[in-house]
Amino acid sequence: MLESVNFQRVRPVQFGQHRDPAAWRAYDTLLQATPDLLCVFDLQHRFVYANDALLTMWGMTWEQAAGKTCLEIGYEPWHAEMHGEEIDRVVATRAPVRGDVPFEHQEKGRRIYDYIFTPVLGTDGEVEAVAGSTRDVTERRMHEQHLQSLVHELNHRVKNTLSTVQSLTRQTLDTAESLEDGNCKIEARLLALSRAHDVLTRENWRSADVRDIVAGAIAPRLAGAAHHFFLDGPPCRLDPKRALAVAMALHELASNAAKYGALSRGAGRVRIEWKLVRTDEAEALELVWHETGGPAVETPTRRGFGARLLERGLRNDLDGEVEVTYAPDGLVFRATVPLDSSAQ
Repeated sequence: MLESVNFQRVRPVQFGQHRDPAAWRAYDTLLQATPDLLCVFDLQHRFVYANDALLTMWGMTWEQAAGKTCLEIGYEPWHAEMHGEEIDRVVATRAPVRGDVPFEHQEKGRRIYDYIFTPVLGTDGEVEAVAGSTRDVTERRMHEQHLQSLVHELNHRVKNTLSTVQSLTRQTLDTAESLEDGNCKIEARLLALSRAHDVLTRENWRSADVRDIVAGAIAPRLAGAAHHFFLDGPPCRLDPKRALAVAMALHELASNAAKYGALSRGAGRVRIEWKLVRTDEAEALELVWHETGGPAVETPTRRGFGARLLERGLRNDLDGEVEVTYAPDGLVFRATVPLDSSAQ
């Protein structure tokens, strides 16, 4: 029986009556090759076997570990007591016990381990030992947590997108000149939203570069008219919420310019420039849309969805300052956007 061993490295084939050296070599090769942590406890909760992977986790040799309990090995008292109770349960019920637990690896730091304790039955049918198998599941758990976070984020993003589409549709129809006009504007705005989503998707929804946002927003107006635009500014990244807000604002500006402003005239030009500035709070992006060469500009007497988006809704989404100037020689839109340091 195991209680009488002198705590030399116990061979699993000794748990029965056969002691085949060739079989032991095969068993030992398998036990040492696996990355799993393998051990055997006697009925007094002492280790009578531990493979090299487990010894490495402990930072011990077998000579240092042989015959010790979990507490004597260095397990925290709650951890040692938990395993002691589980060993007794396996002996009493002859049924495996499974669980998971954090443990401090000597080389890798704190890890999460999934383990199972299984009864070892002697020739008389009684439990003579308890075998343990433990697997490092840290990466798997982290991956599961990451997936769960992505699901929550996706749910949140879908709800926000649906809310945006609902608001966009309702307000567009409220100010549309006709059903056909409303349908066309809704389609154009949804496409603008889709292009902005494409930019963010390529960046895994972490952030988006301002130049990519601008290019996506004005893309429908570039066919045969790229010379109407001048873009200039340094690399700068916006978080998803602000990126979408800027994209929708630029879409409204481009649509308005094509219908009433600089893009409605062959000589019209649009300068889109951005730079980094310092505010009282922190670093910010200043983005300017400046039209020239179009028809004379007059301050509108009626505010449509686009105007309300630029002047009121955008200020909330950007958490910054927005200014629209209806200068006679061309509309000027200026936005100051606080930068999220985590997006850079």
